[in-house]
Amino acid sequence: MKVQTIIGNRVIKTGIAVFFTALICKWFDFPPTFAVITAIVTIEPTVTDSIKKGIVRFPASAIGAAYAVIFLALFGNSSFTYMLAAVLTIFTCFRLNLHAGLLVATLTAIAMIEVVEDSYFLSFLIRLATTTIGLSVSTLVNMFVFPPNYHHSIHKQTESIRKKLSNHMKRCYYELIFTKIPLDLGMNEKVGTVYKELENAALLSLYQKKDLKYHHILEKRENELTRLRRQIHYLRTIQYHVTNIAEQPSKELEWSLEKQKYVFENVCYFANVLSEKLVFEEDEWKNKRTQLHQIFQETLRSAQLDSPEKLPIELVAIYELISIVEIIEDYFTME
Repeated sequence: MKVQTIIGNRVIKTGIAVFFTALICKWFDFPPTFAVITAIVTIEPTVTDSIKKGIVRFPASAIGAAYAVIFLALFGNSSFTYMLAAVLTIFTCFRLNLHAGLLVATLTAIAMIEVVEDSYFLSFLIRLATTTIGLSVSTLVNMFVFPPNYHHSIHKQTESIRKKLSNHMKRCYYELIFTKIPLDLGMNEKVGTVYKELENAALLSLYQKKDLKYHHILEKRENELTRLRRQIHYLRTIQYHVTNIAEQPSKELEWSLEKQKYVFENVCYFANVLSEKLVFEEDEWKNKRTQLHQIFQETLRSAQLDSPEKLPIELVAIYELISIVEIIEDYFTME
């Protein structure tokens, strides 16, 4: 088993960044503590975030260091110095919208009070230098050591989501058509967990998109990333329609038993294609889709639309199924 699988790429990158940051600081005879703190917090999920937040953290750290030396010069190593340095650092960073650097700046201000002994201005310059070292090293490590590549993770997640949506789809329709009562009381929660997985996959795809400009190898896979993002969009829409079915009230359907079985057989076919238990074959797919549209037209003609508020449950069931079918077709036929 690979080391990065056990520990995690980000932990390994943090360790490497800390090592080289401390090594460079020791070489320049600078105190490595502040640089190491900066390096740790600058390792972000993407290179883009490391650079953007690094740009914010540098002036924020400078503000914290400045307040520390100013109040240390005025009040010495006293309680007032700690209080004023912390409060004014937070206030200033907040007012300047340096939120990403607020924590590091405050830690810098408090920690510097203990270590500054002689030249305040020199200590301030050294703090800026160590901040620069920490930011630079961690950004370079994030860029070149295990560069963020989420394609494989997104592939695995979309495959898992398709299988779960397929199972949820069959279960929801079985309950709606045959049992009229939930077979799985936690079905709504399970459908909700799929939503969380979809959000996570979308977030990973966004991370990957941000870093395309920093990695030429990833640029070659831009089309693949675009395709993955579209797949996530389709799966989100399928999840929405499956949730609609899961939330339908339990009512007797006006269909004959034969039609109920026929509709559910079609549900199973489309769901199995979604999970790739069955191969998507265009001719067979179009034939079943046409039959489904015929059932919709028959249901629409026979529906009693007396209530302006709610559609008959049979019409809702077929409409949601047709919507899912069209999205699945788009999923497998996209270029």
